[in-house]
Amino acid sequence: MPIDAVTMLLMTQAIALVAALVLAAEWRLAKVRSLAWWSAGFATIVVGSGMSVLRTPDSFLLYVWLANGLLVVAHLLFAKGAAAFAGRRLPGIWLGVLLVWVALLGTDPASDRTALFGLVNSALVAILSLKAASLLLSLRRTSEVRDAVRLGHIFLGHGMFYLAKSGLIFMPGLFVSLIGFKGLLIKASLYEGILVEVSLALLMLAAVRHRRERQITALAERDSLTGAYNRRAFEAKATAGMALARRAGQPVALLLCDVDHFKAVNDGFGHATGDRLLSALAGILTDSVPVDALVARLGGDEFAVLLFGLPPENLPALGRRICHRFAQSGADIAGLTLPVSTSIGAATSVRGIEAMPHLFDRADRALYDAKRKGRDRISLESGAEQGGASPPLRLAKVARRACVGCQEVCS
Repeated sequence: MPIDAVTMLLMTQAIALVAALVLAAEWRLAKVRSLAWWSAGFATIVVGSGMSVLRTPDSFLLYVWLANGLLVVAHLLFAKGAAAFAGRRLPGIWLGVLLVWVALLGTDPASDRTALFGLVNSALVAILSLKAASLLLSLRRTSEVRDAVRLGHIFLGHGMFYLAKSGLIFMPGLFVSLIGFKGLLIKASLYEGILVEVSLALLMLAAVRHRRERQITALAERDSLTGAYNRRAFEAKATAGMALARRAGQPVALLLCDVDHFKAVNDGFGHATGDRLLSALAGILTDSVPVDALVARLGGDEFAVLLFGLPPENLPALGRRICHRFAQSGADIAGLTLPVSTSIGAATSVRGIEAMPHLFDRADRALYDAKRKGRDRISLESGAEQGGASPPLRLAKVARRACVGCQEVCS
C-alpha cells in the first residue's frame, strides 16, 4: 500500500533529525568541520520538512517557497561540508544560488508558478549535489578512496536525479501541484529523499571515522620528529615487502645511515639544531628514493632505507647523491654553515631471498667500513647471500659504537 506524502515527509524529518544529532555528537568529539556543516544541513532539512507538512493553498510563501528554499540551503551546507572534507574552500560565488531563489519572489503568481519553483528548486539542488560529488570524487587520487568516494557517488546519483527531474517538470502529469503533492515526480522525490538521507548520513559518518582511523594508524607508525616510519612499523612493512620481493624474484637493497659526529653537533649547537639535521636527512632520504621504498628512523640518528627492484649497480650513485645533498643542507640549519655529513652502509639481496637480520648485519658492517674510510660516503657490503641463523639484529651496530667510543671518534 502506498505511503501518503505527509507520512513520507514526517519520516524524512525523523531521519534528518537523527542524522543531525549523530553528526553533531561526532563533531563534538572529533572537531571535524565537515561534520558541523553536514549536521547543519540535516538540521535545515528537519525544519523544511516540518514546514512542508503544514502547506495549504493560502500558505505558498511560507510553507512552499521557504520550505523548498531550505532544501537548497541544506544542499549548500552539504557542499560546504564536502569542500571541508576534501581540504578545499567553497568559493563565495556559490552563495549566489540562494540569490536565484530569492529572485523568484518577484515573479508573478501565475498558475504555473509552482512548476517554475519546482524547476528552479530541482536545478539548484542538482547543481549543489554535483558540486559536492566532484569534491569528494577528487579524493580518488589520494589514499582515501573508500567511504568518501562512495559518498561522492551518492551525491552524484542524487544530483543526476534532480537534474532529470528539472527537465521533466513541465511534462503533463509528472508534476501537478506542490500544494497537494500531486504528480509522479513529487512522489518519486519523496521516496528518493528518504533513501538518500539514510545513505548520506551513514557514509558521512563512515568517511570521517575512516579518515580518523587512518590518521591514528599513521601516528602510530611514524616517528614524531622526522615523519619517517618508526622501527616497529619498518620491521612489519619490511617483512611484508621482502616476502613480495622474494615471490617476484626482485633484488632488495638495504641502506643504513647516520649523521657523522652527531654528538658533537648536539653539544656544540644544541639539540634543536640536531633535530633539524635529523629532519633534513629524513627528507633527503624520502626525496631521493622511489615511492615504494621504506624510510625509517630506527632511533637516535640512525636511519634505514629498504629499496625494492633497484639494480645493485645503481646504489653507489644513489648514496653519493644522498651524501652530497645532506652536506649542502648544513648551510640551511639555523642559518649556520655546519660541516655535516652522513655515512651509508648498503647491502643487497639479489633475489630477495636473504633473511632481514642477515641483511641488517651486512649493511651494518658496510656502515662501519664507511666510517673507517673517512665518512661522508657509501660503502657496499658484497658478501654472498646467506640463510639460516644470524647475530641478533643491530649487534654489529652496538659493537661498532663501542669501538668508535673507545677511539673518541663519535659517529
